[in-house]
Amino acid sequence: MQKVLSYSKATIKPFIGGCVVFGIIGLLTGWSLSASFFWETLRSGFLTALIWVGNGVLSNEVKISWTDYPLKRLLISLLLTIIVTLFIAVFVDVVFTLLRYGRLPSRVFALQAGYYWSILLITFVISMFLHGRSFLLSYRQAIVEQEELKRASLASKYESLQNQVNPHFLFNSLNVLSNLVYKDAELSAKFIEQLAQVYRYVLEAQDKEVVSLASEKEMLESYLFLLKIRFGDQLQVALDVETEASDALPPLSLQMLAENAIKHNIVSRRKPLNLVIKKVKDRIIVRNNFQPKQQEQTSLGVGLDNIRQRYALLSDQLIEIDEASDYYQVSLPILKITEYAHSNR
Repeated sequence: MQKVLSYSKATIKPFIGGCVVFGIIGLLTGWSLSASFFWETLRSGFLTALIWVGNGVLSNEVKISWTDYPLKRLLISLLLTIIVTLFIAVFVDVVFTLLRYGRLPSRVFALQAGYYWSILLITFVISMFLHGRSFLLSYRQAIVEQEELKRASLASKYESLQNQVNPHFLFNSLNVLSNLVYKDAELSAKFIEQLAQVYRYVLEAQDKEVVSLASEKEMLESYLFLLKIRFGDQLQVALDVETEASDALPPLSLQMLAENAIKHNIVSRRKPLNLVIKKVKDRIIVRNNFQPKQQEQTSLGVGLDNIRQRYALLSDQLIEIDEASDYYQVSLPILKITEYAHSNR
């Protein structure tokens, strides 16, 4: 609806201007020549203006992608152009004949081929310009979005690897492991296994635009296992996510949100951090009690922004943030992996 309104604003001025110009020409020539010339000039002006606006709106509102289905878009556009043009031609002919003579035009019923073919020929030239413009704009937009997605993907890789291969994170993991080795060999082996799975997932997912929710959940479980070993009862996690085969998310989205919760909030025995991750209808909710650190780590704030930008390029659905005095919550829309299957090949 917004596109129609914006397009209407862009075309109403030239439409009115064209009608006024043809009207003035018709009046001037009507005074000096004949009433017939006046009516024909005025009718031709309205016919041209309506055909231009009608086919312009048509070119703008056909939703078939030029880049994905160019031949289908062209054939359907030409068919609709013929229908719209003939409708406008008949409409203008009927209106002006009724206004001038008080009767219907005979050619509406006789279907004079030469008259309508001439109109269709003129319209073909106009529509080729409009459809060509629409194709070029669509193609340019596709290139721009592709480049933006590449930049967002590169930023995601950097952010993901920065979070995971962060020296502090690696140091803390190895420090926890060094203590476990002498206390619990079996748990140490489990810790190493989960740590390897986390890094393996990072390497596998960094080239994908979306991943299945099931694989994202599996990676998150490994990541949370490492955090639980590190923080113990200081970190309370409730994970309740039922997955379906078609559910998908941008890779490492849940890990980023869990990392942000740890990074920006106090995690201690006196103030344990409660992290809740659950699926509610078609969204994933990540929520934690809000207890910000007095001196937070230096952060560029690119984690949440990166997730938001990737969603903007992949879908028209938005992430939602709900912040209160006692909790902080991020809601991620669940995507459908079938819509992005080509992106993960």
